[in-house]
Amino acid sequence: MGMYQIIGLSYAVVAAITLGVLGWEWSKSKSFDLANLPLTGNLVLLSRILIGALFFYSGFVKANDYIGFGYKLEEYFLTFASAWPWTAWFWNFWEPLAAPLAWFISVFEIALAVAIIVGWRMNLTAWLSMLMMVFFTVLTGYSAVTGSVTDCGCFGDALKIEPWESFVKDIILTSMLLPLFLVRKSVKPFPGARIAGILTAASFVIAGGYSYWCHEHLPAIDYRAYKVGVDLDVCTSEIPAGADFPKCKDWGPGFMGDYEPDFFSGTKMMIVAYDLKKSSDDGLSALPGLAQGYHGAGVETVMLTSSLPDATAAVVEKYHLPFTVGFMDGTALKTIVRSNPGYVLLENGIIKGKWHYNDAPDAAEVNKALGR
Repeated sequence: MGMYQIIGLSYAVVAAITLGVLGWEWSKSKSFDLANLPLTGNLVLLSRILIGALFFYSGFVKANDYIGFGYKLEEYFLTFASAWPWTAWFWNFWEPLAAPLAWFISVFEIALAVAIIVGWRMNLTAWLSMLMMVFFTVLTGYSAVTGSVTDCGCFGDALKIEPWESFVKDIILTSMLLPLFLVRKSVKPFPGARIAGILTAASFVIAGGYSYWCHEHLPAIDYRAYKVGVDLDVCTSEIPAGADFPKCKDWGPGFMGDYEPDFFSGTKMMIVAYDLKKSSDDGLSALPGLAQGYHGAGVETVMLTSSLPDATAAVVEKYHLPFTVGFMDGTALKTIVRSNPGYVLLENGIIKGKWHYNDAPDAAEVNKALGR
């Protein structure tokens, strides 16, 4: 049994005991006032801490990379639109809003975690928490039954769980929330209503700022396969036991013409632009000058994109891109780096550095990353 399963079992035990004790004390007092439920009060406090901790972790790993969570929301929207064509207009409306919606959900979950722990406006907080859990329980239940979405994205790329595990997790959390929901009107804020409100609001602002910073640069913590230090030769083949990264799925760039770069030897700067139509104009405009500097530092520049060849040729001509361009699956490219375009430095197949186009490295920074 893994750590995640052990934690899940512990939460289930707390939920069962709290529900049992609440039922027993309620049968004697006929009241949901915590003043008449001493044992329940202590167990609800424990539940609040546990729920808050899990909500905070879940929100943090998504806020760290809300673009990735947005991709998962897009997958859900497309799945629902396909499953229920008569509702397609509704899901199609939300699809282009997936990224800002992912940002809000991530930040909201962190603020909700703080609100639960400090007891801020518990009547409102309990309702919001219960509605959110019911919604996600239905969502993960649908995924588990149909197998249409294989990963809910509940914990971003930090923790991958099977659909049925995710569904069971949501049932356990909903069960833990039920006692808190029933006694919500008698939960007092700590250390006081004003400070609890300030802490909740501050958590929303800080989490929102952190998430936006990760979007404008790169996730502060990289949970994906293509992170700095990973050897592509290893992660694209057989992952060794105990590795802290998953398999690099769908790796396989293709090139037109006779020349095909060897990514497993030499020094390469990969420019990753999963969709050139959506790429930053400023990011693309800077590429020729940067590529010239890389060439002077003995680094070969190669671009990978999933755009069609004609569209790619037009961009190459427009921006006078002086390097080889290859083609690869868009999902894999979006996984490699959360920037469009983004920079990935390789030395003999080992990832030495990754940068957002807002932080595009010059030759001096590339040499520093290479330890020169």
